[in-house]
Amino acid sequence: MKRIPLLIIVVTLLSFSSFSVANPGGVGDGDFDMQCGGACHGDSSQNQSSPALLELALDNTAYVGLPVSVTATVSGVQFSSSDTLGLFLITDTTGHSDLPEDAGWTIISDQNGGDNNYVELEASSLNTEYVLSWTLKPTSTESTNFYLSIHHGGENAPFFGISSALSVTPEVVPENLPRLTSDYAPKITRDLGENTTIKISTLDVDEMSIEWRLVDGETAIVNASNTADGMWQFELPAALQPSIIEWRATLRGDGPDQTTPWFRIAAQEPALEVDQTMVYLQALALSLFFVGLVLSLQNKFSTEMDSVGIEEVDQTAFVTQSAPVTEEAPPLPEGGLPDGWTMEQWKWYGHEYLEGSQ
Repeated sequence: MKRIPLLIIVVTLLSFSSFSVANPGGVGDGDFDMQCGGACHGDSSQNQSSPALLELALDNTAYVGLPVSVTATVSGVQFSSSDTLGLFLITDTTGHSDLPEDAGWTIISDQNGGDNNYVELEASSLNTEYVLSWTLKPTSTESTNFYLSIHHGGENAPFFGISSALSVTPEVVPENLPRLTSDYAPKITRDLGENTTIKISTLDVDEMSIEWRLVDGETAIVNASNTADGMWQFELPAALQPSIIEWRATLRGDGPDQTTPWFRIAAQEPALEVDQTMVYLQALALSLFFVGLVLSLQNKFSTEMDSVGIEEVDQTAFVTQSAPVTEEAPPLPEGGLPDGWTMEQWKWYGHEYLEGSQ
């Protein structure tokens, strides 16, 4: 009986397991190696070669410590109806240690308003080309090869493809070049319904103008305000629904004018504040409840087993006690043995004699 609860638990856990080797709906953006075992397809041995054409291009000169964009173009993807495209920006083709961070590059923003090397796009058979970009910052002058890898489905089979290498060798920043500071990190998220002030830290910048737009929308141009030495700011209007705004700055000074890459900021619902202490206490209470439940069931089963054993012992004792231990002769009448009786006869039949006389 004690094995039944354990069996139920095991069956329940197995029922929640996934027996699929693919995630056709994707798993969401994140930092993944090329063969991450679960971005789009769990088993790389099932992949077929994608017919997609993949291209990578560097948008501007790469300087150490300054952001630069890498643009990817995807075309020729074949779908039966619609699907999700999983796209990786990687720096190696061995399937491990291939994140841009592994090669000394920091991802500042991605196509979907995050800072991940893997992004997912909702694709359709009606679209023939997809263009997306990553904004990154190199930390050394070491040459790096970038690759674009794609995972997608089609006709009940997973597809995989990888582009040719884009070789990038960052340069040392020239003197007097108007630029962002090397530690500047743009804001990539904001809450809905609030105007957003974007602050920018710079070096050797005398004037700054800002272009911003909704993705694939019209561009607006504003001038940034100089609030302190090397500090500038401008304001983005509030978003009423989840959306992405991209912006870039044109920097002017003694050196050649510089235009930053497009930075993306995503407007989203305010995150719910979670009291971690309360979460831990609830988890502890739930754990204690299940421990108590298990102990209660165990005690119940043990008590039932013990009751069965006690009943068997009591019945044995009853049978033992009901059986006569010794055979004694009935008491003699007042006059002694009746005439003609022996003690042996009285021992066995004396009680009948007494019953008859009574």
